[in-house]
Amino acid sequence: MELTVITSNVSADFLTPPGVPIWEERRALYVRAVREALPDLIGLQEVTPRQLRFFQEQLPEFVAVTVPVIDPDPELQATWHTKYARYGLPVVPDPYELVLFYRADFFEVVDSGYWWLSPMPERPSIGFGNVAPRAVLWAHLQYRHNGRDLIIFNTHIDHRSPRPMVELCRERLANFMGRAPSLVFMGDLNFDPDDANFALLMQDGWRDAHEVVAAPESATFLYDLPDIPGGRIDHILYRGEGLTPQRWVRLASPDPARRISDHDPVCVQFLVD
Repeated sequence: MELTVITSNVSADFLTPPGVPIWEERRALYVRAVREALPDLIGLQEVTPRQLRFFQEQLPEFVAVTVPVIDPDPELQATWHTKYARYGLPVVPDPYELVLFYRADFFEVVDSGYWWLSPMPERPSIGFGNVAPRAVLWAHLQYRHNGRDLIIFNTHIDHRSPRPMVELCRERLANFMGRAPSLVFMGDLNFDPDDANFALLMQDGWRDAHEVVAAPESATFLYDLPDIPGGRIDHILYRGEGLTPQRWVRLASPDPARRISDHDPVCVQFLVD
C-alpha cells in the first residue's frame, strides 16, 4: 500500500508575492496540481478562512483539521492589527493558517490538537521575536483497512525566530513517541538542510524523505532574499516504523506561465509496510 503526502505554503489570499498571480487567478491551478498527485494527506500553511472554504468545496472527499483561535493574547491582537490592518484584517483569522486534510475513506481520526509556538503554547500568542503567530497542528489517524496508527504534524516555523520554535517542537514531539508506530512532521520550516536547526531535528531520529530517496537538490521557495531564507525549506520528515519513502517531487503549476504559490508544494510517496 502507498501513502501520498503533500505539504504546501499556499500563500495567503491577501498577499501578492512578486511573480505570483492573485489568488483568484491561481486557485483552480492549485487544486488541479494537488488532485493530479492523488494525495491521501495534505498539510497546508498560510491558509485564510476564505481559502479554507474553497479547498473544502473543491476537495469534498477530504476532511479538514484546523487550529481554532480561542482567547488570543492581547499582545498578539495588537501586533496583528498593526501589521495586517492594511490588508483589511483587523482581527486574527479563525481558524488560523494551518490545515490538515485527510482522505475520509482512507483514515479516521483518533485524536487531534495543536500548540502555539510561543512562550504560552496553550494560548494564541507570540513572544519568540515573531510578529505573526505560529503553531503546530497534529492529528492521530488510523488506517481504516488495518487499524494501524499514524500521527502527522503540520507547522509553519517563523524565519525570525526558528531556534526557540524548534526547541519547543522537540520538547512537545517527544511526548508523542510510542503513541503510534509512524510519525510524519512536515511544513514550511523556513530553513534548509544545512541549517543547524535542521540538524537538531535529525538528532531526535527524524529522517528526511528527500535524502532517503536521493532526490536531486531543488529549492522549494521562489526567492533568495537576505532577510528570508531560500532553498529547500519545505520539508516532509518521518520517523518510526512502517513508512519507506519511494519518491520526492515538487509539484509544478499546470500552467508554466502562472505559478500557484511562492512555494512549490512538496509531495512524497511512501510505501506503507
